[in-house]
Amino acid sequence: MDAFRVELGEKNHRDGFEDRLGKKKKGVSNETAFRLTLPSGVVEKVILYASAEWAHNITAAYNATPTAALQVIEGLMPLHIKATIQSTLVSVGRLGRNCDYEGIHFDHESYEQPTPPSIIYPALFSLEDRISHVEQDPSNRTPIEVYKDGSKINDQTGSAFCAISNEAVTKTWKAKLNPANTVFQAEMLALKAAIEWANTSNEEVNIWNDSESSLQALKSFYVKSKIIQEAQMTLPGNAKIRLVCVKAHIGIKGNEIADALAMEATTDGIPASLSFPKSYMKNQLLQLSRSRWQAEWDNGKTGSSVYSIIPKISNKQLHWKNASNSPLTMGPSPTT
Repeated sequence: MDAFRVELGEKNHRDGFEDRLGKKKKGVSNETAFRLTLPSGVVEKVILYASAEWAHNITAAYNATPTAALQVIEGLMPLHIKATIQSTLVSVGRLGRNCDYEGIHFDHESYEQPTPPSIIYPALFSLEDRISHVEQDPSNRTPIEVYKDGSKINDQTGSAFCAISNEAVTKTWKAKLNPANTVFQAEMLALKAAIEWANTSNEEVNIWNDSESSLQALKSFYVKSKIIQEAQMTLPGNAKIRLVCVKAHIGIKGNEIADALAMEATTDGIPASLSFPKSYMKNQLLQLSRSRWQAEWDNGKTGSSVYSIIPKISNKQLHWKNASNSPLTMGPSPTT
């Protein structure tokens, strides 16, 4: 890796490149600039290919350094722990299998599973004229105006919408989700519930959204999320429903009411059950893996000199100068 950095440094010194404004930049070539923008995961795989054959010549100084100590210094989780994380993610999230990890049971039915795209005839799925991403002021009112929102407060998640007709609130709906559910899921649940309710009226309805991401997801033909697909299936049957984007927290009455209802829903909403997002499972596995890594580091039989200075593991690399790093990795220098 050091040799790679040296090569890049020498090349940077010789060449230059033009930045986005067209100005000449000294020290970095076009080729190098491109290479530096590659994801680190890609670069590492390319650089370390067949490293067992060639890396020994440039890393011999670290031959006697325990792997566990180097991993702590570099902030690299042990490979066997990372492999277990990936195996659990694939088994639960893709293969639909239950797994146990560090005493925690992961039930695949509790987490979102990929589903086939919605089976909607393309001509019926055309929602371009009914979904607007341009933020508007609710001045051109329809007989019924619906506002929805999702909220997460104190690790509690709520979803809500309200309907307004003739300046009066005629309908409110609140649901309380699991703390593991995200605000996006709460937004989509509120949107789905609002569309279902609007389908029961015979009036033109504007559903105002302060979450553009939920509208983008609703327009996509290739989503694999069940809650989004369910919301999509409720739309084609009623051409009188329009979804409009509105700016949040600017004093619009209906939007403020929906926001307050979503906050209330975190404590007194009707219980709603949604599958947990995969991001929640990843966070769980990461926390469990850090605990396991820390336990292995605490009970390890090697790297005691490093452990005395770095007793706590971290995913962040420790940037030390060589003079500080050498006694830990190669032992004390001999005295003359």
